[in-house]
Amino acid sequence: AQVEITDETIKRDLIDLIETIIVYKLPQKSREEIEAMLGLSELKQTKVYQEAKQEGLVEGEQRGEQRGKLKAKLEAIPRMMELGLSVEMIAEGLDLSVEVVQQVAPSFAQQNVMAFIELLNHRRSLFSPQDLAELVELIEPLPDKIETLSDAIAQWCKQDAHSLQRQAWRDCLSGKLAATVEEWLAQNLETLETFELSVNKAILQQAISGENSN
Repeated sequence: AQVEITDETIKRDLIDLIETIIVYKLPQKSREEIEAMLGLSELKQTKVYQEAKQEGLVEGEQRGEQRGKLKAKLEAIPRMMELGLSVEMIAEGLDLSVEVVQQVAPSFAQQNVMAFIELLNHRRSLFSPQDLAELVELIEPLPDKIETLSDAIAQWCKQDAHSLQRQAWRDCLSGKLAATVEEWLAQNLETLETFELSVNKAILQQAISGENSN
């Protein structure tokens, strides 16, 4: 029965396509007249057709539900990174493969750093001379690794004294993260290509020193 319904699902799709083509070819005919011409009205009343149609709706709902769950998991990754959780812990907690988390984590980390650089370049008044001095000392000894830089920025912003910068950083970041999640959802997460970074430690240091300011 399952195979029969699947076949009818394909037939239904073809019928819908044929109907659409004929509607454009015969604009003077109503949809009901076209269905009568092709004998489709009777076919659409059959149990098999109705079951196939319902199956298609259910499958669509299931795909939407799966996409929603995956989106929620991806959106949780950057927050879990801020908590200092390892890739393995994030993968286990979200029921994702380690490979997927390893692929997307650098992208989220880059968005964190890029958002902070934007604040340094375009909202520099948020940072006092003492803030900038702290950031110089914070970043200088760190390795040139995007996840490490991102974590350092997140920890700095979490401090009570930096609440204004933290809020501005999160506001700037929200749109970037949303766009990144949509980008991942549009791809096959299991076959992602290696992510190429466009920011690094030197670029961040230049922003802190004011060399990138416009």
